[in-house]
Amino acid sequence: MRVGSRLITVALFTAFHSFVASAQAPDTSLSGNFLPKVLETSAAHRDSVVALVKGKPGLPFWVRALVRQPRYVALASEEVEISGERRQRFRACEAQHCDASWLVAIFSADGKHAVLKVSDAKLGVKFFGNPTADELVALAD
Repeated sequence: MRVGSRLITVALFTAFHSFVASAQAPDTSLSGNFLPKVLETSAAHRDSVVALVKGKPGLPFWVRALVRQPRYVALASEEVEISGERRQRFRACEAQHCDASWLVAIFSADGKHAVLKVSDAKLGVKFFGNPTADELVALAD
C-alpha cells in the first residue's frame, strides 16, 4: 500500500510539474501581438527598427518616433512564412490619418532581422532593410 501511494504522489508531482512548466513557457506565437508592446519588451525588435529608421530622410514623424513615442494605430501581428521561415508581420498607421500614412513591418522570429514598407501620401512609398523578392511580396499583401 505504501508503494502505491508513493507512485501516486510521484505521478501527481510529475503532472503538476509538467503543467507549471508549460504554463511558464514563453509564448512563441508570432500572431496576435501588438507592435508597441513588442518594441517595448523585445530589445532585438527595438534595435532592428531603430537601425532601419535612424537618420533616414523623408520619413513621417510618427515612423521616426515608433519606439520612443508610440502614437499610432497598430493591428495585431500575423504569422507569415517567407522562404520557408516563420516571420511576424505588423501593420500600423498614423493615428487619425490611416488612409494617408501607414506601414508594414516584417520581423524574423527572433526579431533580429526586419524589413519595412512605409507609404505616405505626401512622401511616397519607401522600403527599408533591403527586402528580398519574397519579402517584397509579403510587404505588398
